Amino acid sequence: MIERMAKVEILGLKDVSLEAIDLIHELGTLHIEDLSEKITQWETHHVSKMEMDSRASENQARLKQLRDKVAEVLRELKGDIDQIPKEEIEREYELLWSDNIQVMTSSIERLLSEVERSTREPVERRDDLMVELSRLEKYAPIIAKVQPLVQRAAQMEDTASIALIIERKYKAILNYLNEEISKITKGECEIISADVDEESTAALVVFGRHYLKAVHEFLAVQDVNQVRLPADIARVPIDEAVTRTRARIAEIPKELEEIEAKLSDLTQRYTTKLVAARNAIHDRLETMETLPKFGQTDQVFVISGWLPEEEVKPMEEALLQKFGNKVVMTVTDIREEREEEETPVMLRNNPYVRHFELIYMLSKYPKYGTIDPTFIFAIFFPIFFGLMLGDIGYGIIVTILGLFVYKKWKDKPWANMGGYILAVSGGWTIFFGVIYLEFFGNILLKALGRVYEVNGVEKIKYFLGTEKSILKYPIDRLEAFALMFAISLVLGLVHMGIGLVIGIINGIREGNKKHAMEKGGLLMILMGALMVVAEFGLSWWPMFLTIVGGILFVAGLVMAALGGGAGGLVEGFIAWGNLFSYVRLYAIGLASVIMAVVANQLASDMGKSGIAGLIVGILIFILLHALNIVIGMFSPSIHSLRLHLVESFGKFFEPAKFEYKPFRKTGGESK
Repeated sequence: MIERMAKVEILGLKDVSLEAIDLIHELGTLHIEDLSEKITQWETHHVSKMEMDSRASENQARLKQLRDKVAEVLRELKGDIDQIPKEEIEREYELLWSDNIQVMTSSIERLLSEVERSTREPVERRDDLMVELSRLEKYAPIIAKVQPLVQRAAQMEDTASIALIIERKYKAILNYLNEEISKITKGECEIISADVDEESTAALVVFGRHYLKAVHEFLAVQDVNQVRLPADIARVPIDEAVTRTRARIAEIPKELEEIEAKLSDLTQRYTTKLVAARNAIHDRLETMETLPKFGQTDQVFVISGWLPEEEVKPMEEALLQKFGNKVVMTVTDIREEREEEETPVMLRNNPYVRHFELIYMLSKYPKYGTIDPTFIFAIFFPIFFGLMLGDIGYGIIVTILGLFVYKKWKDKPWANMGGYILAVSGGWTIFFGVIYLEFFGNILLKALGRVYEVNGVEKIKYFLGTEKSILKYPIDRLEAFALMFAISLVLGLVHMGIGLVIGIINGIREGNKKHAMEKGGLLMILMGALMVVAEFGLSWWPMFLTIVGGILFVAGLVMAALGGGAGGLVEGFIAWGNLFSYVRLYAIGLASVIMAVVANQLASDMGKSGIAGLIVGILIFILLHALNIVIGMFSPSIHSLRLHLVESFGKFFEPAKFEYKPFRKTGGESK
């Protein structure tokens, strides 16, 4: 249901404005109205938007810098924020929070300094080690390839050597390098090369040692990659360099583990405090950024907004206790002020229905003053889902999956709601599975010996009734076309009918008689048309009910036209077409049971072909039923949502402009 709201105005002396705003923020029940637009329309120059003074602006800039710094440190620490108990964050929040901004910012700055002192050295060391490891892992295979070349060069006396890596497609450059370096060294040069892999070639330039500087200067301006090793390795023979490189690659991960352990301890110690600091900064900035929504004169401030009626008295008492007659709150009647359109909506439903508020992820909240349709969704969605999927085995799996999601993600509202809805829908799937006596298709019926063949076509032995009976048990969805068609239409009439009744009530509440008349006419059209159609499908249907149906249909068209004009008349015919949309409840379920039966038949046929066939048959059974369950979860969900949002809600639903979002401390990114 939609919570009753009260519109309030708070006026007070300007010298206590910031304290009053802090108190309202602390109470966390007032949905703030932005007065900035109204102030520009008021024919007075005495009221203006509330603005911060220069000192407050400086504090705001300082807080924003701190917010960025805290976020950066949290990213560096890489703590698992989701695992921190909410109570611990709140405890640290209370220790940091202060009404005095300077006191709070100083506390946060001291915390950041402490964290930085403790983490700077291990973080820098970790980064250095990771860079070193990356470099060594890159050059280790290259050194191994160059090693044989160096061993050949080692036989030459008083020589120096430089290792190069060249892309194989540019291998011809070695001739150029040989010619140019030969000129520099007066012929005392040799280039030894070997292919490293399909893409690169390793080359070793060997030359007289006294030409080392000149050769280095020449290669520095050439587009070739020299193999440069860390200083402590580059100064040793290549054989020793290979050994040292491999040893260092093995040592670095151990050092990283020690540093990560130390950082993990620091992370655990500081992450909670930093999250609390982030939340405190967010709440303080939110207060400052909300100021332009308020009004002020030279003497007083003005705050306007909405809150639940039951929260009016606590706010009055809190303001009176802290400020006495310096601050006054007045309550206005929303209906008298004609502000229902602007009133934010808060829903308050029982625990079962509350989980189905998930639908408002796809739709806005209902308009204030209308009826909350969440209960319709809570009743009919799982019924429609179960009616379509309708299998005991599938229902058990869906229920277990839903309960797992519901319990696993208790702190994630959307996942928690979705898991709950899935579990309830799974329960209805089991219920209808019992009605159809389906367990992974026709397995249960065959196990009970209730299936027989006539001319190669499988038939069911009913527990109650016969093949020609109107009511029988179990209901065979493959054969009971007329019954399932009728059930779908009746459910559609009830579902759409409830929506139209709500539309009538909303019209009466809003004083819109034509709206109420149009919705009443549509309801009569649906009822009358269904009564007329029943004459053609049910041999026992009384003629007088058909006549009554015809009268209702015509009278409904007249009422819809009187209430909605030509649009109402057109809507009357469209509504009749909408009713047939509910036939999908049977069609989708029929597709599901056919696929289940086919999966069983294929698995059974394969199982007759020996051990290999049995294994393949089991795989076919598992894969096809798994696919059917996945389709069976998504398809009924999507079509049930469509029936609610289009066929039912579309007949009465008026979206709200605003959802109730009170001005309160949230910490922004807090769980």
